[in-house]
Amino acid sequence: MKTKERLYEVMAELLAAVHQMRVQFNDNMEGLSKDVNDLRKDVAVLQSHQAKTNLELSEIRLSLMKLADESEKYKQHDERISRLELEVFKKAS
Repeated sequence: MKTKERLYEVMAELLAAVHQMRVQFNDNMEGLSKDVNDLRKDVAVLQSHQAKTNLELSEIRLSLMKLADESEKYKQHDERISRLELEVFKKAS
């Protein structure tokens, strides 16, 4: 009879230990779930900021392309003026 009682005690202790492990596991899972939700929110904010940054970068790129076109126009204009000045100065001298 003593062996049976001891077996019951050991089984009860094991059951209590398993129960405690499950409680701790559930607590850990709740904490992880909260952390994952927080990370999802952070990622959503970062994605929103990234979309805004990408839009601003594309606007800057377009502005630079327009500026480059204008710069080329001024360069051509400067070359024409230089040629005209050479012609005028040749005739004047």
